[in-house]
Amino acid sequence: MRDRDDVVLAEVGTHVLYLSDVRNDVPAEVFAADSLRVITNYQNSWVNRKLKVMEAKRLRLDQQKEVQRRIHQATESILVDAFNEAVYLDVTGDPVTRSEAQSYYESNKDKFILAERHVRYRHIMAASLTDAQNARNALLRGRSWVNVAEEYSVNPQKAIRTSRQFIPASTAAMHFEEMNTFLQVIGVTEISPIRRIGDHFHFVQLIDSRESGDHPQVDWVIDQITEWLMLERRRKHLRSMEQSLFLKAQANNELRIFDVTIPEQQIEIVEDSL
Repeated sequence: MRDRDDVVLAEVGTHVLYLSDVRNDVPAEVFAADSLRVITNYQNSWVNRKLKVMEAKRLRLDQQKEVQRRIHQATESILVDAFNEAVYLDVTGDPVTRSEAQSYYESNKDKFILAERHVRYRHIMAASLTDAQNARNALLRGRSWVNVAEEYSVNPQKAIRTSRQFIPASTAAMHFEEMNTFLQVIGVTEISPIRRIGDHFHFVQLIDSRESGDHPQVDWVIDQITEWLMLERRRKHLRSMEQSLFLKAQANNELRIFDVTIPEQQIEIVEDSL
């Protein structure tokens, strides 16, 4: 039921376009970025589409055999997609557990191999050379990384968050080419020289490294495994439903499948036409 205050944007024949239709169809972030442009574009497109549909019906194009076939085909595709989606959603109440995902990882480690070297590193971006030097010296003296980042980094939360992740070496500190180069050559626990890049002073410290061909830590892939196992569970459920429909149709005498033997002459005709 529509809100009484819903705004009418256009009318074509008996069809009405409401503001709520636009809001429901357009992602919220897109709508918020430029609502007037979004509404105008949607309005024009909707009116254009409805006018064409009306004219097509006036010309009785919807009665043409080929158009009817395509409408029927599109309707079937939509219904099949709706059925598959309903079956998939029916499985969401039985989520894949972390234990199941970990067990799958342990049993299939050979499927999880790093294609390139991965690194975990610390990156200080300081506002001044003095801050960068103080931060570097503090780390060399064994001071807590979190304390150093909070005191000297211009973006401490990002620095701390990034330092907890393994990242492909090719993309580590990717916006700062010189820092990326240092990460390719320094050893574990080593700290690079300080370099000025733009308005800030940078250095990196390599914390850990995993070479290509190694197995990733399970935490790196647990989400992907969980998603894959859930998808596989849904596929199995769908196959089971398909088999159930097949058997039900057979039992109700709603299904007949014929053995077809194509004469050799017809096969030759088909092959010659290709």
